[in-house]
Amino acid sequence: MSLQQLRKEYAKVGVDYNEVFASIKDLIIKTCFAAEQPILQCMGGNKNKNACFEIYGFDVIMDANLRPWLLEVNVSPSLSSSSPLDKQIKTTLLSDSLYLVGYRLIDRKQ
Repeated sequence: MSLQQLRKEYAKVGVDYNEVFASIKDLIIKTCFAAEQPILQCMGGNKNKNACFEIYGFDVIMDANLRPWLLEVNVSPSLSSSSPLDKQIKTTLLSDSLYLVGYRLIDRKQ
């Protein structure tokens, strides 16, 4: 299911999609802050911190009250695709990641 489809399903049952995803984003941001120093140490300190990037996979589960709980962080998430939707999502992820670091491989308007 895509996020657009999930948004529609949440609307059908009266769940605020933006509120749920704000809580997930908050969880992810706090996790990144908690792991910042060990990550910097692995990179060799602060001098290279703006010269590289890494994609992490966050596994999050929601409880009955729609509170997110972090299950694990994958430092090497699988980018293989098992379905057309999975391929579309991961292709967009890679394209957006490269765009954020300055590569302009495709015309984003197409």
